[in-house]
Amino acid sequence: MNQSEDEDDLEGRYLERVHVVSRLFRHRPRNMTEKMEEMGFNWYDDDAPNADEIAEERSARPITGDQKALVSFLEGSSPANDNLAALWRTETGREGTPLALWRRYFRAGSPQIKTLILLGLDQSPSDRDLLGQLAFFHEFHPIPKELLSRYLRACVEEHDRDSFLALAQDFDEAAETFGYDALSALRDRHAKDPLKIAVIEEVLRQRARDETDLPLA
Repeated sequence: MNQSEDEDDLEGRYLERVHVVSRLFRHRPRNMTEKMEEMGFNWYDDDAPNADEIAEERSARPITGDQKALVSFLEGSSPANDNLAALWRTETGREGTPLALWRRYFRAGSPQIKTLILLGLDQSPSDRDLLGQLAFFHEFHPIPKELLSRYLRACVEEHDRDSFLALAQDFDEAAETFGYDALSALRDRHAKDPLKIAVIEEVLRQRARDETDLPLA
């Protein structure tokens, strides 16, 4: 076999694997990792914490009075209240808030931080920042039932078209991590709401376009 034939053979095998991988992503099997490994791929977790990130979290310290109050609550066992929940929303929504400081409590699965987020969502069910924080908590310590119930409630209570669109996209992305078809669930739940159905169909079409854009053989 000459060099040209070797290159053609390698290219053929490469394109075949691209086709299979593309098909996997389109169908989204729950055992994606196992399927990829069966094809000869090695799986690397890009989300695994690196030493620099951990060191940054350990060295982060509260500076302002508000930050110190929140850290005192997060490291204690006192019950949450509306004032703390409001303080949390203000501080974490502020430009320049020390993300590494708060991230360490997410990574540790702090029940106190989860309580603050849920209390905030009791007050404002469709707050995308708080829902995003709950999804971030879920990445470290899975809470699928709570995540689903909070997103479903948010989508029920949100009636602004653009806000509902953003929520549906967020929900679809968050639920995909554990194989739940959020858009189908929303379509069934809001079958009698023409505005929301139109939005859900729009998100479904966008997802289909994104999947079609994957490289094919």
